[in-house]
Amino acid sequence: MTLQNVRKYFEEPVIAAANALMVPIFVDNQPFTDADSTGAHILMRLAFGAVTETTLCESMEHLRGSIVIEIYTPKGEGPAASQTLASAMSTALLEINRTRLQSIDGVRGVTRELTGPSFSALDNKPHFFARVGCGFQASYTAP
Repeated sequence: MTLQNVRKYFEEPVIAAANALMVPIFVDNQPFTDADSTGAHILMRLAFGAVTETTLCESMEHLRGSIVIEIYTPKGEGPAASQTLASAMSTALLEINRTRLQSIDGVRGVTRELTGPSFSALDNKPHFFARVGCGFQASYTAP
């Protein structure tokens, strides 16, 4: 099992979508020190849940988890920027199922139903906030 390859499988398309829009994106355990900046930025979190299933003979690898994408745009400028970014992030998650049909670095995976986007103006912060999320399932076979 390699959790890193599974993480990469789901993070790469989302990072590419954010980079195409020239919006900084940060994933788990990357240095992010300026949460009060007024610029747009995206935080992506991937959490693993169950990673095996018990069978009659042995445990079988079957990775599941969740992806949460948090979008921060300047407050007071309307919802258009957040909606544009939320749409792009949602599309990137959905495209995984359509474009990644072959194993990549030993990983095959799918995203599940999307939740959101949900929007809110953050209290005591200079940001308008949006959240998009989904579950995922993946398997890994050593290449």
